[in-house]
Amino acid sequence: MDIKLLGAVGSLGTVAAGGGIYLTLKDRQTPSHTISELFQQEKGWKLMTESNDSKWDEVWTRYKEDKNAWGLSTWEKNKEQAKAIEEFKTECGKRIKSKVFDSKQKEYLEVKKYCSRPKKISELLSEDKTKTLLDKNGDADKWTAAWDQYKKDHIDKTSGGSNTYKAADEWGIQGWKDSNPPSPMPEAYKSKCEEKWNSHINPEELTEDKTFKQVRSWCTK
Repeated sequence: MDIKLLGAVGSLGTVAAGGGIYLTLKDRQTPSHTISELFQQEKGWKLMTESNDSKWDEVWTRYKEDKNAWGLSTWEKNKEQAKAIEEFKTECGKRIKSKVFDSKQKEYLEVKKYCSRPKKISELLSEDKTKTLLDKNGDADKWTAAWDQYKKDHIDKTSGGSNTYKAADEWGIQGWKDSNPPSPMPEAYKSKCEEKWNSHINPEELTEDKTFKQVRSWCTK
């Protein structure tokens, strides 16, 4: 086969020994999955699809550090803004619908960098079919059981059938003083559970995230 022709078709496919041209698998295909579809494989990350997500300003800062990678039209007048601008959020919404070959493609990685955030503990826990978050307005008996577990995990020592608790508790529950946990369970405990399950995980640790494991043990049924 002519060497010039060989060079010309090099980017198109593979040249067989007999001179025929065979397109590679990727060349014969067109992207069939949207970024949002592929993103479902991300165990620790979630695409931001709501305008009021608390993490928008954080990813906007990341975008600004990369000097307008997507060429936003209002960049010049907004590049000093601390809060994420609507054009940026809208662009994320468009790009998550674009199709790519795989999660290694540049377009996918950019969306992950600029348009996603770590999952909340509640979001990751919802994937666990064996546990459910307690209802803050119900589940009275189960809340009592959860509080008992919390206290049990703070026992310092047991002597003569009685427990001595740690001087300070992990979550700093109001009323826990001098090794004496409040009784009955304070409402502050429910509020602390709610605060914790709305916090974000370390996406590298997933279910090994310390706070995730605490919520699973102390705030679920």
